[in-house]
Amino acid sequence: MKREKLITVRIEPELEEKIATLEKDMMETRSNIVREALIAYVQKETEMKEIRRIVAEKFAAGAISFEEVVRLVGYEDARKTAFFVEMTKKSFEEGLQ
Repeated sequence: MKREKLITVRIEPELEEKIATLEKDMMETRSNIVREALIAYVQKETEMKEIRRIVAEKFAAGAISFEEVVRLVGYEDARKTAFFVEMTKKSFEEGLQ
């Protein structure tokens, strides 16, 4: 059986107060509240990574527009995706010459 690891995190006093309130309201330990929050965050980020990958593939294939990419993943990620798609196309075209 794997042992759980202990990590230390610095948080602002306001966040600690909110966690303390959740402890009382939920009758749950601070560790469980923070653990569940971390699990949810990691799951969300993992899902977003896959969404970004699928959106980038569809954009590169011309199946969706830049505006649709912005709507799905936000402007910054859309801008990065468009940049890498353009660089990849240029590199491929230069390789053919």
